[in-house]
Amino acid sequence: MPLYEWIVFDSTGTLMTPDPEPAQVYRDAAARFGNPGSVDEVRSRLKAAMRRHFFGDTAESPTSEAFELQRWRRIVGETLGDGIPPEDFPSTFESLWQHFAEAAAWRLFADVADTLQRLRRQGYPIAVASNFDGRLRPILAGLGIESLVDEVLISSDLGFSKPNPKFYEAAAKRLGVSDVRTLLMIGDTHEGDVVAAKRAGWDARHLVRDRPDALSELTSDL
Repeated sequence: MPLYEWIVFDSTGTLMTPDPEPAQVYRDAAARFGNPGSVDEVRSRLKAAMRRHFFGDTAESPTSEAFELQRWRRIVGETLGDGIPPEDFPSTFESLWQHFAEAAAWRLFADVADTLQRLRRQGYPIAVASNFDGRLRPILAGLGIESLVDEVLISSDLGFSKPNPKFYEAAAKRLGVSDVRTLLMIGDTHEGDVVAAKRAGWDARHLVRDRPDALSELTSDL
């Protein structure tokens, strides 16, 4: 008998990853306007901007498709700074937004499909719960795992983003689960995927993506 009513996975960093990495894509987009710095420098600025906008003052704010678009507009602007002329920023941002809407910009980790198939054979419904937007569903379809996922829970649909516990409250409601102790969250971001989930009453496991079979190993006892 399954241990949980649902097993819920984060998306980026857990099931899939951008390829090439965003810092390289951002740097390439800005390079035609001058020298945006090294990939390491862009990566550092991007991480800092994401930290501010997902875990800073706006972490408790309600979200929506429009809010996520503006959030990412601010993140890109802070990452690339003055490297893009103001008149060229809108088109540059739009090209980056569309780039990461394509499944071709992402790759699955090697153990994902086998892990999801195994868990489904064992009787577990599978959900993806992510700080993403409407682009996620076609990406999952393009990566070939749409049929392995029973529900996709996106922050812009739920109205709140991780690490806000209201994200998990809304997700549990969407899944139709009253006893949240029967929900297991698995993700690579400790604060957003583990600490916040446990604050909302869920069980949670932290995935450390240090080898190709990390997810398979983490779920081997289920």
